[in-house]
Amino acid sequence: MSTVIVPFPKDQRLRTPLAQYFRVGEFHRQFGEMLAAGHLKATRTVFEAGRLKRQASLAKELKDEGIEVTLDTCAAELSSIARHKTFVRHAPWLGDRQGKVLTPDDFGDDELIERIARMAVSLGADRILAPTHFLGDRDFDGWMRVDANACVLLRRALDRLGGGRIRIDYPIIHTVQGLTDAKARKELSETVSNLPVDAIWMRLSGLGKEPGPQKVRSFIRMLSGLHNLGKPIVLDYCAGLNGEAAEAFGVASGTASGILELDQFNARDWHKPPKAPDPDAEFGRARIVPLLGMGKGFRANDFEALASARGGRKLLLQSEYVSVPSIQEMITNRRQMQAIHLVRSQDALQEVPDLNRAGHFLSKTVSSVERRAKDISFLKPSEAQAKALKVDLESLLRRTRDHASTVGKVADALEKLHEERGADSARARACDFNVPQASQRGDQR
Repeated sequence: MSTVIVPFPKDQRLRTPLAQYFRVGEFHRQFGEMLAAGHLKATRTVFEAGRLKRQASLAKELKDEGIEVTLDTCAAELSSIARHKTFVRHAPWLGDRQGKVLTPDDFGDDELIERIARMAVSLGADRILAPTHFLGDRDFDGWMRVDANACVLLRRALDRLGGGRIRIDYPIIHTVQGLTDAKARKELSETVSNLPVDAIWMRLSGLGKEPGPQKVRSFIRMLSGLHNLGKPIVLDYCAGLNGEAAEAFGVASGTASGILELDQFNARDWHKPPKAPDPDAEFGRARIVPLLGMGKGFRANDFEALASARGGRKLLLQSEYVSVPSIQEMITNRRQMQAIHLVRSQDALQEVPDLNRAGHFLSKTVSSVERRAKDISFLKPSEAQAKALKVDLESLLRRTRDHASTVGKVADALEKLHEERGADSARARACDFNVPQASQRGDQR
């Protein structure tokens, strides 16, 4: 009797690729410099329409290098009374609507949708985010229907203008609480499932940067309820532990965020007119230095005080993937260090087989973060150091203790959720690349 050898199925994926999109944001020059110097390994980028006047050349340069370029229309912001006068007002597709708050009627206008399509074709974008809106809008509850129709019109316009290869991804912009309701998810799924889109992007208000025990459980459970869409799910404006947890538990296909910007979404004041600037307020943006891999950051002076304490340098300047030689270098090059950590941490998670990812994330990443947070809470900067750096020492130490306590509760919540879900739960689909170079090199990250 001859031996029968059954070949192992070659197309079976034991390690589902994870997509990592970098939103270029305001700091496009620094972003380009990091890429050119080899300090940032980016394969997917997102450019905002409102910044294209200054950034189109960078987008085309990245595309020539085989980096996927996604275009965000900024439609949601342009329909918000709180956001429409920010940089988004420079979006080239606005035409004579520049400076106005866009209405639902605007997105039924074939001419406006065609201008969006022309912008994407002219840029040579690989993907475009459909012009969708915040579904928690207090002034209008019909955006889902309007957005679905606009998405269909956009697909037709792209095909007509020679942009047939440009894929459309569909942003769902809502609150975490608004999507925990099964009925709301069902209505959303029924609307989106028949649209000509490749992937779903979730931009969720209320998630924040730092995970909380109840919040992260609700978040992962909510995402698992969207698998019946049958499309990849990208977490937009999301970085750090929230995104890693969702990827590890298999409910997200990837994340999209800026580097220390555009990494959280807050629609709390979406419906309110912007406040007049406070003439007495401190000018300039606060320098927030991240605790690498911990989903937490401190102002530069607070960070320096903690790092200067006994044992602080090791805890604050080193992570599993990055080691920085000095406090000043960490403060100065904080974006570069954050970018390196984000890429390396996702690469490491991607190397873990799907069935082991949640367990690996809990036993390696979460346990390490929990231990570091606890050790940081024990740091004791001197009063002299705090005074010299203008640090409220009592407040700083209280915040480190609170963070350590929260991380411990998050770890317990995720352990319990892992036990409930099991290793063989359904997983989100992978995001394919849409650039020819990716196919040639076999890269699908």
